[in-house]
Amino acid sequence: MSRLLLLALVLSAGWSTACPTCTCANPALTTIGADQPFTGRLRLATTFRAWAQQDGRAEVDRAALRELRLDLTASWTPLERLTLILNVPLQVRERTDVSLAKERGFGPGEVDLTARVLLVGAQTFRPRHLISLLASARLPTAPTLHDATGSALSLDAQLGPGAFVPALGVSWTAFIGDRWSTFASLTGDVPVEGRYGLRIGPGVQLVGAAQFQPIRWLGLRAGVDARYEAVSFLRGVASPELAGLLTQALADVIVSPVSRLLISAGVRVPFVDTRPGPVSSTPIASLTILVDL
Repeated sequence: MSRLLLLALVLSAGWSTACPTCTCANPALTTIGADQPFTGRLRLATTFRAWAQQDGRAEVDRAALRELRLDLTASWTPLERLTLILNVPLQVRERTDVSLAKERGFGPGEVDLTARVLLVGAQTFRPRHLISLLASARLPTAPTLHDATGSALSLDAQLGPGAFVPALGVSWTAFIGDRWSTFASLTGDVPVEGRYGLRIGPGVQLVGAAQFQPIRWLGLRAGVDARYEAVSFLRGVASPELAGLLTQALADVIVSPVSRLLISAGVRVPFVDTRPGPVSSTPIASLTILVDL
C-alpha cells in the first residue's frame, strides 16, 4: 500500500513553464518529477490521503486498518538534467482486530528520496518527449511505536516496515499539442529486512495516465496503477498472503486558480487484486496543494 501512496504523490500535478516568471514553454499541467525541468526550479507540495483495508476471515482473524496521511514534498532542480525530490510523511494509523481491540500509531513515517536524471528532452524549448531515469530510496526513519504499557505495537500498526528500500525505474512523458499529455513509469524495488524480521518481497510497479486539458487552468486525468509484489518473509517463514498483483484505476481533477498555485483532487480505485489472502482495500482519496516558487 505504501508504494501506491508514493505513486499517487508522484502523480500530483504542477505547471510546466519555461521560467519562474513566464509560461512560454509547454502549457500542459504535468506531474511532479516528470515535468520539463529548468535549473533552479523549486516546488513545494502538501498532499492529504485517506484509505482503509481489511484482511483475514470474518469472525476468525479479520483485522481492519485505517490511515490518514499528510505528505510534505519538495522538488528542486539544481542542474538542467537533475531533479531531486524529498518526501516526508506524517501518519495516523489505527488497527482494529476481530475482538475490537484497537492499536493507534501517530508520528513521522518513512522518508523517500528520489533523483531523476533527464535523458531525453533537455535543452529543448518545447520537447515532445521527456525520458528520465529514476533512482530512489525509502529510509527506515519511522520510530518503533509502543502502547501505554511500553509494549511495541503490531507490525500493521507501525508507520512503516522499518526497511531500507532501494528502487530504480524509468519514466516517459509525451506532449501532444496543447491539450493532451501522457505519462508512464516502470519501477522495481528490492527491500532489505526490516522491523520484526520482515522482508517484503521484491516488487515491480507500472503507472500509466493520459490527461486532457480543455482550458489552460483545468486538467482531467485518468489512468492505471499496477503493482506486482513477490512473496514476503517474516522471520524466515514465507508469508504469501499479500503477494500478487494489485491494480487500481486513477482519476484526478487539476485546477490552477492563480499563477503558481495548483489544487488537485483524485481517487485510486482497486479493480484487479490477485493476492491470495482475504484482503479488501477501499479507494484512496487524495487532495494536493502545490506552490511553484
